[in-house]
Amino acid sequence: MRHVTKDITNEAVTDYLTSFYRPLSSELGEFRIQCEEEPVPIILRETEDFLSTFMDVIKPGNVLEIGTAAGYSAMFFAEKIRSFSDSDQPVVFTVEKDEEMHLRALREIDRLDYSPYIRCYLGDCEEGISKIREDDSSMKFDMVFIDAAKSNYKRFLDACLKVLSDEGIIICDDTLFQGRPALEDEIPPRKHRTNTLALREFNSAVKNDPGLSSTLIAVGNGLTIIKPIK
Repeated sequence: MRHVTKDITNEAVTDYLTSFYRPLSSELGEFRIQCEEEPVPIILRETEDFLSTFMDVIKPGNVLEIGTAAGYSAMFFAEKIRSFSDSDQPVVFTVEKDEEMHLRALREIDRLDYSPYIRCYLGDCEEGISKIREDDSSMKFDMVFIDAAKSNYKRFLDACLKVLSDEGIIICDDTLFQGRPALEDEIPPRKHRTNTLALREFNSAVKNDPGLSSTLIAVGNGLTIIKPIK
């Protein structure tokens, strides 16, 4: 019988994958544990492992993040870029709609000394991008990471495509949403219904868009990697 679990593969595989996880720094490792215990939304360990190697391959000069939460992933991106770049300028631009989370992220980023490398913007996706473009109208991003309200992923994608560099990549997190979008013959529980239905539509729209090359992979809670076809 098919069913939804926290792990979209299975518990043993997930445990095996996470056994290889190593944080980029002890400070980030401690902050991860703190976020996991609270709990605060944070990229999964196997997702971080994948993104670490992926970024080594594409070597983005900067990252746009939609959905800052407590700031962990923004600091991870900044630390990763600094491992292959000597830039002393901001390399991560992150947007958060929730003011409380935005303020929490600012405190954590300052506490762990990442403020020189990260710019935080308060607002919805389009509002944040507009503020970024006000600071620099020519700003383009080599990598975009979308991890915010799942029901708005299509709108977020459309906005981010406009500020993507020529060789840029967009990554959307949680697109398998605990496996729920895959169970199309089952009605999702009410509290998950909006996100599940929206992600089904989003996954289908992305895959069927002739202007996009994309893949949906079962890493973490599902990752969709998107590149516009020129």
